[in-house]
Amino acid sequence: MTDLRNVIVVGGGTSGWLSATYLASSFKKTGRNIKVTLIESANIPTIGVGEGTFPTIVNTLYEIGLSEKDFLASCDASFKQGALFKNWLHDPQERTHGYYHPFDPPEMPKGIDLSAYWIKRKKAGTMSHDFSHATCVQAQLCDHNLAPKTTETPEFSWLAKYAYHLDAAKLGKVLQKHGTEKLNIEHIFADIEDVNIDNDGYIASITSNEGKTFLADFFVDCTGFRSLLLGKALTVPFVSQSQYLSVDSAVTLQVSYEKDDSPIATHTISTAQEAGWIWDISLQSRRGTGYVYSSKHTTPERAEAVLKAYHNIDADTDISLRHIHFDVGYREKSWYKNCCAIGFSSGFVEPLEATAIAMVEAGVRSLAARFPQHRAAMDIRQQQYNEIFVSRWKNIIDFIKLHYCLSKRKDTAFWQEHTSSKTLPASLKARLEAWKYYGITDGDLPYKYDLFTLASWQYILYGLEFLPDYVESAPLPDTLIDKAFESIQIKGSNAKKQLKNNRELIQNYL
Repeated sequence: MTDLRNVIVVGGGTSGWLSATYLASSFKKTGRNIKVTLIESANIPTIGVGEGTFPTIVNTLYEIGLSEKDFLASCDASFKQGALFKNWLHDPQERTHGYYHPFDPPEMPKGIDLSAYWIKRKKAGTMSHDFSHATCVQAQLCDHNLAPKTTETPEFSWLAKYAYHLDAAKLGKVLQKHGTEKLNIEHIFADIEDVNIDNDGYIASITSNEGKTFLADFFVDCTGFRSLLLGKALTVPFVSQSQYLSVDSAVTLQVSYEKDDSPIATHTISTAQEAGWIWDISLQSRRGTGYVYSSKHTTPERAEAVLKAYHNIDADTDISLRHIHFDVGYREKSWYKNCCAIGFSSGFVEPLEATAIAMVEAGVRSLAARFPQHRAAMDIRQQQYNEIFVSRWKNIIDFIKLHYCLSKRKDTAFWQEHTSSKTLPASLKARLEAWKYYGITDGDLPYKYDLFTLASWQYILYGLEFLPDYVESAPLPDTLIDKAFESIQIKGSNAKKQLKNNRELIQNYL
């Protein structure tokens, strides 16, 4: 019944330092006398490709005590208000198409849920706006790269819900400085080679390549895809999801703006390609881009050519490109014995909806809320944690797959596979079968821990023109509904007059 007093986070980067700082901050606030140590290798580079985040990051940074202005300045960060998906519905040779997934939910003027009315009018051919533009002011903000707040809006507050685009490597350094200087985290450089297991199957200690042993009561595995502690030492199985999502590789390129005052897009741009998709993320000083693709359906050389073509770079031009390969799936358990894996060591799917950093946040937040006092309390806490995380991963797999399976594209083997019912998870197949006949409601998404709520599912379903045969709605008069839809367009027009663009706000805000 000895209380847990020492936690070691193994691995640095965004996942390691976000885990360490959040735990240390949580322990400090709750008065728990628990020391947090982070051990990372000076020789293993962090992956750091995740430059998009989820709105949860705003609360996370606030809770650990960072200044938003300092964070924006130090991480080359900009405001993000959602994602634009281009050419996901049709082969662009036949028809171009795009739709938004904003962070703000659909508006409800005078309490009216407009989704059913939008569906009826769209099917009748009397609605000219797509779902996001008809129901959400934020879509108009994204059209014009307008900021989600003003210079008078307090830090970590918004007029429109936002997250950030950021330099993940710089974020790790900011968190390191904050953690060591403000939260008393001990920082050690060492290459961990051995994990020592006690007679009860718990991790007793870890040993570096120089023979130094580190003892702790609890270990957080942030060793990336190696999963040195949870996967390798504790042999927790990996559950592959490649049968549903075959995208497993990426080639990345950072590009400069053409001019110093070039617009900073206030959303991630995700453009579908022959064997995957290209992300385009605007930071303050540059754009981060990458082609995420299926190695089953193309080659690294072809992927490089596709990414160069996106930037109008000649295929023979010699430029520095970075290649990454990853396994698609998650650990059967993210927490086992006295070890919890957070980040890539727990699982990973393609970065289509910026779930990587969001799952780090969700992981450490859940761990902090359930951090046991002693070993006797560990079994039930880890059981709760693992149930939540298996559900979260399944929900993410379904949601990412939704972007693919509703496409009408059949132009390549990749799209033929991803639109085939044979590659649909059974859970998603059942949902789509139901949603053929009625509009999606909150009752279809009962699990409160899932990252993606009703609004997110609506934006993707209706953005990809998946409309149910029948929807129920209160029999309100057309004149009232007309005014409700019109009010959203008026709010958008007013916002255009009041808000600065993303670059202007950042320059004035810092």
